[in-house]
Amino acid sequence: MAQDRRYMWRALELAKRGQPYVAPNPMVGAVIVKDSLVVGEGFHEELGGPHAEANALRQAGSNAQGATMYVTLEPCCTAFEGKRTPPCVPALIKAGLKRVVVAMQDPHTSVREQGIQQLAEAGIDVHVGECEEEARELNAAYITHTEKGRPLVTAKWAMTMDGKIATRTGDARWISSEESRKEVHYDRGCTGALIVGRGTVERDDPRLTARGGIGRQPLRVVIDADLRIPLDRELVKSARVAPVFIYCAEDAPEERQAALEDAGVYLILLPRHNKHLRWHEILHDLGERGVNSAIIEGGGGLFASAFQERAIDRVKIFVAPKVFGGEAATTPVEGPGVPDVERAILFEHLKTRTVGPDIVIEGRAVYPSDTSPSPSGYWKGYGGK
Repeated sequence: MAQDRRYMWRALELAKRGQPYVAPNPMVGAVIVKDSLVVGEGFHEELGGPHAEANALRQAGSNAQGATMYVTLEPCCTAFEGKRTPPCVPALIKAGLKRVVVAMQDPHTSVREQGIQQLAEAGIDVHVGECEEEARELNAAYITHTEKGRPLVTAKWAMTMDGKIATRTGDARWISSEESRKEVHYDRGCTGALIVGRGTVERDDPRLTARGGIGRQPLRVVIDADLRIPLDRELVKSARVAPVFIYCAEDAPEERQAALEDAGVYLILLPRHNKHLRWHEILHDLGERGVNSAIIEGGGGLFASAFQERAIDRVKIFVAPKVFGGEAATTPVEGPGVPDVERAILFEHLKTRTVGPDIVIEGRAVYPSDTSPSPSGYWKGYGGK
């Protein structure tokens, strides 16, 4: 019904308000309607805080009796390991709700279908699937982490209209506008980890912090198999203030390991595979640490390896109305590149909008099937020539 969609849209709007603060929990919103009037609203505001349903019930009070609740995710129904708050289903039943409209089932094995079943068994009319696509998009990070045990990975870069991320001399500040940079910091505050390669640390000396006072500081991650990162970089100097993880090879020089650990850096040692670290192992390690979303911010070699290993789920590209030109100017994705068009990585569900003078392009990566040629001219990971 049209009114169901209207109220669920409101629940989704409420849910998004919790984005900077609830991870690795999902964003959830709830709206309670009685006699065509909204009598209660709520959303999951912070990790460990009351769930959306509880907040909406508290606002509705006795008006919840005989009302309809619209909720963006299947209500939880039982306690399980790691759960911080009481289950919601008993409270919904006790409140005397007549109907519950759920956008999507919870992918968590301790909740999936069980919450819906318990509500139905209590005599509550339950409808599932209203605005499901929008709800899944909202909680793509939670779904990826729950189903795959790793974070949802977004590749982010700013470039000129001719596809350059730096001039021929390496100057890259600033390509994008102040408005775009403000959005980048908001995104950082909403993500679990920021990932860069050693080259980016050496060249740009980034702090990898979220500035603007919204959300939480992300985990700062560097991929550096041989531990060549200079000890005078800002990341190393601030490691005791905010955590820095460096993923390196098990055979990285022991003296470098000792020096970085003395500086307060966390080292995660992984086996080499053809001289390189595997993204699969890096991302699953982050997932085990509760990171459900990550942004790769460069450089070009890191983007190339991540695309080659199908580690990137989405892209977010800021295109500035500028042209640098120059054969030696840096492009976003380096490596050997694809040898022919059929090996290209495609993108779907594209969205474009403007931020200040810049154009923002967002999309989901679509990789060749497992039996298709590799998108890399040299990587043989899934059947390439």
